[in-house]
Amino acid sequence: MDKSELLAREKQILSDYKRGTVPLLRELKKFLKEAEKAEDLGYIARTNLSIAICYFELGNRINILPYAVKAAEVFETLNEQNQLASSFNIVGLAYRATGNYIRAVEYYERAIKTIRGLKEPFVRKDVILSNIAEAYFLMGEYKVAARLLKRCVSVIRTKHPEDHVSAVIYAINISDAYEALGELEKAINALDAAVNEAELSDRKVLLWGYYARRSCVLYKLGRVDEAQRYADLTIDSVHTGYDSYEFHRDFEKIARLEVEAGDLVRAQQFADILADYAEKNKNTIDLIIAKRVEANICDSRGDCDRLFALYKELSALYEKRVKEQNAIKNDSQKRVELASKEIASLMKKIRLNEDKAERDPLSGLLNRAALVSITDDFIQKAKTAGKKLGGIFIDIDYFKEFNDTYGHAAGDDVIRVVAGNCMEEESDTVKFFRYGGDEIFGIVLDHKDAEIEALALRIVERVHASGVEHRKNPRGQRLTVSVGIANIDMNRANNTMLDIIRNTDSALYRAKNYGRDAVFALHSESDSEQEYRRVVAQA
Repeated sequence: MDKSELLAREKQILSDYKRGTVPLLRELKKFLKEAEKAEDLGYIARTNLSIAICYFELGNRINILPYAVKAAEVFETLNEQNQLASSFNIVGLAYRATGNYIRAVEYYERAIKTIRGLKEPFVRKDVILSNIAEAYFLMGEYKVAARLLKRCVSVIRTKHPEDHVSAVIYAINISDAYEALGELEKAINALDAAVNEAELSDRKVLLWGYYARRSCVLYKLGRVDEAQRYADLTIDSVHTGYDSYEFHRDFEKIARLEVEAGDLVRAQQFADILADYAEKNKNTIDLIIAKRVEANICDSRGDCDRLFALYKELSALYEKRVKEQNAIKNDSQKRVELASKEIASLMKKIRLNEDKAERDPLSGLLNRAALVSITDDFIQKAKTAGKKLGGIFIDIDYFKEFNDTYGHAAGDDVIRVVAGNCMEEESDTVKFFRYGGDEIFGIVLDHKDAEIEALALRIVERVHASGVEHRKNPRGQRLTVSVGIANIDMNRANNTMLDIIRNTDSALYRAKNYGRDAVFALHSESDSEQEYRRVVAQA
């Protein structure tokens, strides 16, 4: 499947399944296999990120991490800063969901650094700051959480006044932090400041989350009538189609406060909501919360038998949760390691295939197509940094005569011998290409003249040492090569790659005229006169 087909398929999936997360997830997983088969890193990264987001929306917290990590690693390789920031943020959410808050903060902060300088980041700074604040809250750092959330509110008021949803979320979280600090007036003031936005929000789940938060604070302030009114609004607003997980902590608080106020009827209503959710999801934390609320109510009623049974159940659930937490941490680390290995293996395979596509099948050297792209890159680097760019032209001596004597198959073997000796010198700044027939061309970035000469001599000596017989070569009846060198200042007189090739070829011509089996270097590149000298090994 080529890029155009992948693009069409991606658009079709996102269009057809935009209303259903479960079918979208199923199709994205199929598409990921297609992208991996096509070895397209861009689609691989985007699809992994989309799958991670789907798992987050479904509340499947364990499966978020490996896909988000894969996305982040590929986007980092591709230098896609916007997508990378989004991936870091999702990785942070995944670690937070597993209880690894310090690791979560680390990735959130990496997301913050990544969006610096981006004009229109995909994930806003205030959103990431809010996530950092939540991690600090869960670590008991309530003052830090409140301070960060106040920064988020400031950003919303000045830059995104139309974003009522974020304003309400930040108000709810600030109120939570102030309540934890015992600063109840500040907690209710934070909610008062966002009352209009809460009413304007079209997200029902957010509205009854806001009601629940107000009820908690009002109970603690002793404003029982108001607290009960918002508790009733919360109960009336809860809809089975919405996931109430984020607000269960407030539901438990309200039920406990109502028990303290002697209002067991309302407390039982919240207990029923929590019990129904726990029964449906079978999550250990949800079961613990529901049974804690029920135990509190039983204790108030004096139902000792039921209370004793609940304590036994809670004890078993706590033990189970500790085991789960340990398993989650170990599993999360294994999933991250496995995800990294999968991506590393895939990228290695892709790079290998790309490399094969750029290599001449006979010699293993880079081909003429690669010469264009790589030399353009080297020229740009040389001109930007004010460095020299060198050329090395290598020609096998009496190659036609070798073919006539030993046959073309042997001639191919000789090309491979010389090419192999050249490739031993390859690095990030040295590349060799099969230029045509028995000719090999090399480019060398940011090397001194003496360094290039020494490199060329090493190749010549290794060819000598190969000991390949060549009876028609008067230079010792063995395989030899002739080499021409030029090291050009790319900022001088607007030099181009053609100038390097031309000057290097001229130096090679001098080596052949000398009698071959020699290295000649351009000694002066003056426009009026060019001088060449024979390069010999130092005594």
